[in-house]
Amino acid sequence: MLIVSRRKVLEGANLDEKISELLQYYSPVNLTPSSQVNKIKAIKRSRWILSRTSRVGLQNANFHELVRCSLTLVYYFGMRLKIGRPGYHYWNWRGRCHFKRAEEIFHQAMENLLPERIEETIRVTLGFISEASLWPYESFVQQIFEILLYYGQGKSAVFHLMLSDIHCVLFTDVVSARHRTRVLYELLRSENWIMDKNELLSLIIRFLNFFAYSISKGESEFSLYKHLRKGFEVCLRRIFERAENHHKLTIIATMMNWFYVVNLTDDDMFEFSSLLDYAARMYQVKVYSESFCEGLFDHVLKNLVGSPNALYSLVGSRLLVRFLDRQTNAQYLAVPAIYYDFSQVELKVGVYDSGDKAFIREYREKFHSYFLEAVKRHCYSAVNLKAVFAAIGCIVLEVPCGLTAAVAACMAMVVQDYAINAEHVPARCRYWMHAIVVSVMSLVCWVHRAPDLYRYVNRIVSTRAKEAPQLNPPLTKIYSVEKRIVWNKPTLFFEDWELRYGLWKHFQGTPLFVCVAVFLGLLVANVEGRTKKVVIHVPYKVKKLKHTHTIYKTVHHHHTHHDHVDHDPTAEEHEHFHHFHVHDDSPIGQHSQPVGGIGIPDFLPDTPLEVDDLPKLRHNELSRNPPRLVIPPYKRHYNVGPK
Repeated sequence: MLIVSRRKVLEGANLDEKISELLQYYSPVNLTPSSQVNKIKAIKRSRWILSRTSRVGLQNANFHELVRCSLTLVYYFGMRLKIGRPGYHYWNWRGRCHFKRAEEIFHQAMENLLPERIEETIRVTLGFISEASLWPYESFVQQIFEILLYYGQGKSAVFHLMLSDIHCVLFTDVVSARHRTRVLYELLRSENWIMDKNELLSLIIRFLNFFAYSISKGESEFSLYKHLRKGFEVCLRRIFERAENHHKLTIIATMMNWFYVVNLTDDDMFEFSSLLDYAARMYQVKVYSESFCEGLFDHVLKNLVGSPNALYSLVGSRLLVRFLDRQTNAQYLAVPAIYYDFSQVELKVGVYDSGDKAFIREYREKFHSYFLEAVKRHCYSAVNLKAVFAAIGCIVLEVPCGLTAAVAACMAMVVQDYAINAEHVPARCRYWMHAIVVSVMSLVCWVHRAPDLYRYVNRIVSTRAKEAPQLNPPLTKIYSVEKRIVWNKPTLFFEDWELRYGLWKHFQGTPLFVCVAVFLGLLVANVEGRTKKVVIHVPYKVKKLKHTHTIYKTVHHHHTHHDHVDHDPTAEEHEHFHHFHVHDDSPIGQHSQPVGGIGIPDFLPDTPLEVDDLPKLRHNELSRNPPRLVIPPYKRHYNVGPK
């Protein structure tokens, strides 16, 4: 009868005793050749223990000495192989065999312990690396943590524990803390790290807190963090690069929430804005209505663009440019210029999309309100005015339709009115605002190729070039204007009715005609001027019957730059319509009702929409299907791996 002997399974106190006996074999942790015999015995004892224990039994045992033993063996035989004797092939072959066995033991131990006991394993590993002074060998340490990430199923516990270790070591050894930081931002590029939404947000907040400590000025308990500022910045940038596109929007929303809660100085805000700008640049925007979570634009417009702080407003305007600029036109909109019809500029006009138009229509009122608020509050800063111009230019270029043309023209006319009539505004700031206005209007003409509007804009530009060149771009710090020159003549500025006619003339007969209605209603509400009688011959089409309306409209203006005419200020506007048929046939019939006036459409709100706070991020925004893990390059090709 054949008797099969069963292996005795180590567990409980017996397993703890066998693991504790490893200390006498693998110590000391150094590279002396005299200890090689004991290290080889440690390999044999470790393999014997791992072959006679179960996964659950090893996790319940005191496994710290086993982890330290496996790390010591990998370090000893790896370093001895690196500094081996050149030309001694037998010695090198034996060294490679020992290193391969030590590596097998380390992988087998990690496979049995992780991911259930990942935190304890990481703490033991950090302690061993610090005790052996291995942090200067950054590549070797990085490979060790790559294996921990692989068997730990890509969890972010490695990064959290390394950040805590950096925080503890920084106050005693800055050089070692910098080594740890370099290992950390190299690990952030690992393909074995799986980005989970909940872990990602908490990790981003910790990095932002450390980065805020590093950019703070003055002497404080966190002043030593300034030595790690670049390292933390690289870590955050690596996270932006690795994250998927929908994760990037979550990161941006988290950064904005963190920024709004934490009080930063202007200098700190300048440093932080570069990170926020980089994150927004990495985010790939498609259709506006589908690319932004609810409340994000409200937060940017209300708390940043419309902020009384000039730096906050500048950051908000630049952030909007990053969000809206899909054709990479921002670099060409940095400086306001005049765009002639023959100008050969590298601007790219986007493709019209109804979803983009609906998005602009939804936020039109807020764009108008907060952009004008930014101009009025920060007109003393040319940088802020340029940022607002770039944002308006992106809207016109990315969504080429009559709605955006009317919105841009309306904002330009209100800015012109403020530049003319505002009190206690320096002359230089008035020149800047007038230059922004003509730049916006010339850009609208260039995008839509509107000949009638182009002729009017070119006439204003030419008149200014002769009589008041300071009203045209570029924006300069010093203007040499002769006192005898009068620059506030009516012929130097845009007339609202001329712009209305130019826009209407270009978009007539198209579904975009309603956009001119937006412009008309807004100008009636926002712009005042002198009294004059405007005769507009409006081509009108009803089915196959073509005729012309002649509209006589009396409008009262009150601009300070016009010659005032005596009139009754309480007089109302009157419209008279006379029909003249342009075809030879006799008219079939008369209109029973006169043509109605153009007002603000129903889709425009009477009051600005209320801005809600940024919503809390939902747990189901991130994918629950992690990518398949890849064996790290440190692992050799042999039949040892995760089950």
